[in-house]
Amino acid sequence: MPKLQSLHAKILLGYCLVGLLFVALVVSSLINFRRLETKIAEQQHVADFHDEVRYARRMEKNYLLYRKNGDLAEAIERANNAVGLIKLLPPQLSDTEVQADANEMLERYRELLIEMANADRHGKVSAEVMDELLITGSRMLSLGEKLDAEALDLLSEAVQTHHRNLRWTILAAIALALAAGVLVTRSVVKPLRTIETSLSRVATGETGRLDHTSSDIEVGSLTDAINRTLTELGERQKAITRSSRLVALGTMLSGVAHELNNPLSNISTSCQILLEEQDDMPPDIRHDLLTQIDGEVLRAQRIVSTLLDFARERQYERVQTPLRQLVEEVLQLTRSLTPPDAIILDDVPEVLQIDVDRQRFQQVLINLLQNAAGVIGSGGQIRISARRELRPEGEGTIIAVEDNGPGIAPENLPRIFDPFFSTKPVGKGTGLGLFIVHEIVGQHGGTVSVESEPGQGCRFSVHIPDSNSGKNTETPT
Repeated sequence: MPKLQSLHAKILLGYCLVGLLFVALVVSSLINFRRLETKIAEQQHVADFHDEVRYARRMEKNYLLYRKNGDLAEAIERANNAVGLIKLLPPQLSDTEVQADANEMLERYRELLIEMANADRHGKVSAEVMDELLITGSRMLSLGEKLDAEALDLLSEAVQTHHRNLRWTILAAIALALAAGVLVTRSVVKPLRTIETSLSRVATGETGRLDHTSSDIEVGSLTDAINRTLTELGERQKAITRSSRLVALGTMLSGVAHELNNPLSNISTSCQILLEEQDDMPPDIRHDLLTQIDGEVLRAQRIVSTLLDFARERQYERVQTPLRQLVEEVLQLTRSLTPPDAIILDDVPEVLQIDVDRQRFQQVLINLLQNAAGVIGSGGQIRISARRELRPEGEGTIIAVEDNGPGIAPENLPRIFDPFFSTKPVGKGTGLGLFIVHEIVGQHGGTVSVESEPGQGCRFSVHIPDSNSGKNTETPT
């Protein structure tokens, strides 16, 4: 049998199987009813035979009591009817010898009735005929009762067999219908469940596409459509992330320019001193100035390198990264975004490593710090902390960014991670910062949550689970 490659064909096959089972049930019921009708008709023949014998005996007794010729004629007619009915009796009753004796006995009974009628017209009936008539009639009546009882037993057995067959037929039809339903349902639901599982894996960031796991045409088309949608969503997400990164770059450029201006000014001052006093300057002072120039150049290189590393487009790749170093780089990039007198507390252990895509998680920290810097006032405080944590689903790292700003209104908390949602005035924010945080953390298989009360500041907690490729050096708490 060729394998069905269409959900439509499988569902149609299921309906056909159920229809065939229904037809089989109806046909089986009709056959059983027909057999039952046959048994009822056979029992009716036996009952008619018994009735004819009894009626003939009754007319015989009436004739002997009242000597009415009509009663005797009626008895002879009933005996003739019984002779005709005995040929219709079912063969299952007694055996052939009994039925042959019944036929012979009935013929003799009819002959005795006819002989009595003739004797009555010509004289008195002999006592021998009367005695034989009574004995034969009694035997015929007993035989009729016996045959009637046997016919009733056969009918009762036939009814029970009919009920039993009907029950088994119904149970078999239900079982086959359930089996067909289960097979069709599994063939339809199983690939859909596989797609659901694959979509869950996509949602956790384990994969970006669905595999073709079913040969069904409709499932293949659905898988292709979902893959096209995921590809388009991925491209749009990359575009949004790229735009958010460009916005962050634009915001940080002024601060980076200020950061570069300091080492460049120091380099310029040291160079002017060397140019003006190079002939009269002692070697040790000249060496100190050159060392300062080299240090400031390295400082400028680090600033530019950090900025380029953040701006460069890279493929997603999770590696073990020193979290303290990553936080310090982000603080250097966002230093100009915070008020000059703001207090930034860095409570990240030196040895703590985190399993992330470096560039993307840098974007997470920048967005969270930029969000906190935008709400604290003069003298405000931002605290960055991190620790290991063991959850039921596995080990991971918790990074918290909290501020002492005005907090978030309760009605805005459910929408804080929605795209393009912002509590800032028009033109002051894109509404993409926290949305990008949520997307990147989700891509790492992690979660991000927010705790805030009006006037009590805000705390964003990011949980990043460890991947299977690496282990952290700190013991989870």
